[in-house]
Amino acid sequence: MAGTYAGFDATAFREGILFAMQMGSPPDPALRPRFVFPAGVPTYEKNGVPVTNPRLDRDGNPMDPDIELIQSPGTIVQVPCAVEITKADAEEVPVGNFRPTKALVTFLDSDYLQVKGCREMVYNGDRYGFSYVPEALGMFDVGVFTMVFFAIRES
Repeated sequence: MAGTYAGFDATAFREGILFAMQMGSPPDPALRPRFVFPAGVPTYEKNGVPVTNPRLDRDGNPMDPDIELIQSPGTIVQVPCAVEITKADAEEVPVGNFRPTKALVTFLDSDYLQVKGCREMVYNGDRYGFSYVPEALGMFDVGVFTMVFFAIRES
């Protein structure tokens, strides 16, 4: 823990930060950030009977057309957060690639625990892939986390 201070009102701080996050969110809930967790391990069945280790093509689909791929859906979580988008630019980096669009997403500690381990974020109709979590910050007893995502598909 970074430290404590008897005069610090953690509840008021949390409420103020959550208010600011809600104020900056799109009014349409469908455009707000949604965090996508990976689907479970796929299973295979042939005529209702489980099949282990079937031959697969490069895309992970069974080569036998009678074998059915059973894919469990991923989980989608929506929590309060602040999103900062850094747009791609034409400035080149040393290896010659363009800088991709980056999304910095900031959470309070309790909300971060709900999205920790997600693989993607869908925001404003665009998809972003998870990259990394920089060093956590805090304000006395309140943890503040940031997750960095890079654009997969933008509209």
